[in-house]
Amino acid sequence: MSKKFGEHLRDLRKGETDYSQEDMAKMLNINRSTYTYYEIGKSEPNFTNLRKIATILGVDYNKMFDYEE
Repeated sequence: MSKKFGEHLRDLRKGETDYSQEDMAKMLNINRSTYTYYEIGKSEPNFTNLRKIATILGVDYNKMFDYEE
């Protein structure tokens, strides 16, 4: 994954919900900084968290990867 994925993740979070990064982190049971790293491309969510994120955002899992590099 990449910074572009993180930017897409941020756009999905802001476009699909009113959740903050803190809200997302709590629902994923991770630290806010960990979630922030996902959005800035510093780290990558594991498969389990990717599926949880898709569910939380109410998007199809494949939509999370529907972005242009």
